[in-house]
Amino acid sequence: MGSTLYAHLPFNKVIIWGHKLHTHTHSYIHWGFYRAFSHLGYETYWLDNHDSLTNIDCSNALFITEHQVDQNMPLREDCFYILHNCYVYHYERHKPLYDKGRCISLQVYTHDCLNNNVTRIDDCMYYNLEQKIIYLPWATDLLPHEIDTIKKKVSSLQKENTIYFVGSVGGGTFRNDDKFSRFEAACQKDNIELQSIGGGKKRIDMEDNIKLIQKSYMAPALQGSWQCEKGYIPCRIFKNISYGQFGITNSQTVYDLFKGKIVYNSDPYQLFYDAKEKIENLNINDLYELMDLVRDKHTYLNRIETLLNFLEMVYNNHQERTAT
Repeated sequence: MGSTLYAHLPFNKVIIWGHKLHTHTHSYIHWGFYRAFSHLGYETYWLDNHDSLTNIDCSNALFITEHQVDQNMPLREDCFYILHNCYVYHYERHKPLYDKGRCISLQVYTHDCLNNNVTRIDDCMYYNLEQKIIYLPWATDLLPHEIDTIKKKVSSLQKENTIYFVGSVGGGTFRNDDKFSRFEAACQKDNIELQSIGGGKKRIDMEDNIKLIQKSYMAPALQGSWQCEKGYIPCRIFKNISYGQFGITNSQTVYDLFKGKIVYNSDPYQLFYDAKEKIENLNINDLYELMDLVRDKHTYLNRIETLLNFLEMVYNNHQERTAT
């Protein structure tokens, strides 16, 4: 399947070049791509700057990388590249391949991209063909059939009197504002324990993450003020829904992306009570609808299709220009 799905782009293998699993926050993005490309049937590798290429044929490959870890990645004119942040940080190094239509720059969606003369693909998805740049949100790490499997048992999941927030509550996510503490105050008032798990060096694997989310009293995808203002969309919202929890957000952008079908309040304190009312009176079909939406539009299979369609557009545009 992998050899024919995008046969019009001449690559036959995929090399994820970057953060190995649990070594960096971005490793979970690479994990999502790795799982999805492997599922599609591509010969898929996950390498970094310390790996030897002695026994790996890098010809006709599609590389995916992130700017902090691309230093030793081979740059070849017979390969294609999806470069996250690399256009900004390493333009001169990659410029020959950009000029040949072999590279595209991938940036995560924020509202800032709307100032860059972009063309809309879908909600929160845009591109600028001339600059060879595409803006997308991330996705759930589950595959569509895995979401369907969870759907079959989600109504029987046993919840605890605890909320497990998987991810860091310090650093860039909340930037020292009071968003998390406001939500925590509501939990304390209602005698709901709130545990922050992961972040820093305390990484948990995908299976444990799923179990924690599924047994949580609720699973909010909380964001700090900066992320809310910029319209950044966390992968946590897609994951939590796909794992079987109703969507809860303090971001207007996330709420709009889900067409108002999830719980939203900009004040995390009140968000807790809005979410409590919803989940305690939940119509299971409302959850199924959200899970279907993530399954159909927000997996890494969807992101791969969008990225490769754009890469094909860039490559064909170059071919047409050089042919005239």
